[in-house]
Amino acid sequence: MRRCYQFAIVVLVLALATSAFAVEYLDVSAKGAPAGDCLGLDQVGGVNIELTSGMIYTVTVTGDARANPLPGGEFDGLFVYYYDGTDPNHPVTHFLPLNEPLVFVASEAPFYAFLVDKTLKDVADNSGIFTLTFESAGGTRETLDVNAIFNCIGLEDMGAAKIILTPEQFYTATVSGEACTNGFPEGCFDGVCMFYRRIDEDPPRPIHPILAVLEPGDALPFQIHVTGWVYAFFVDESFFTVGNNYGSMIIAFEEETPVEDGTWGSIKGLYR
Repeated sequence: MRRCYQFAIVVLVLALATSAFAVEYLDVSAKGAPAGDCLGLDQVGGVNIELTSGMIYTVTVTGDARANPLPGGEFDGLFVYYYDGTDPNHPVTHFLPLNEPLVFVASEAPFYAFLVDKTLKDVADNSGIFTLTFESAGGTRETLDVNAIFNCIGLEDMGAAKIILTPEQFYTATVSGEACTNGFPEGCFDGVCMFYRRIDEDPPRPIHPILAVLEPGDALPFQIHVTGWVYAFFVDESFFTVGNNYGSMIIAFEEETPVEDGTWGSIKGLYR
């Protein structure tokens, strides 16, 4: 009888655990403007530089620029979009933090850099410039300036997918699917770009926007800001190559709650 009683408690506790969290999904399409969530950098403010094809470069970001829906916050770096000469059909989207070098082989395609903002209506709050410095293995040095006003993409205006999550809730974000956003049919992105704000940073920076590239297999835990919004998008060199874009990716946001942790602690307690 005691075993039946314990079993009933376990079933009840498991049911509570199941109801203690939920999953929300955001579908991000790579089909491009106007129907999809793919941003054409030539059209929406990306700046680019032509480099010597086949040359090895080390690029770093310096400067101080802000592109943020609230004054007082700043970006820690730039999004860059380029083709590595070792895989010329495969586009790379990378978030390049301040003062962290990136080594790559230049291809024939331009190297793009850009900032993002929730909306272009906030552009009055944006200020400053970042400078990309390219040092080649051959000793040449080139620079590219990225202006936070003129090279800042407004995601609400340019087709990014949006979801509103529960303010201050803990989530784990994962991504699945396959999408191609590329001038070449053979190329695919490894992930989807995500722009959001969180309140569990160390040190705390509650109005600081975060830029991330989520890839399949990644699990990103975070506590969402009180605004609750998350934007997701792909980038492409140009809308004119949109005919080669296809597919979509799904971002799953799974809630994590203290109730769930307490429930599993209760289950363990039954067998102590």
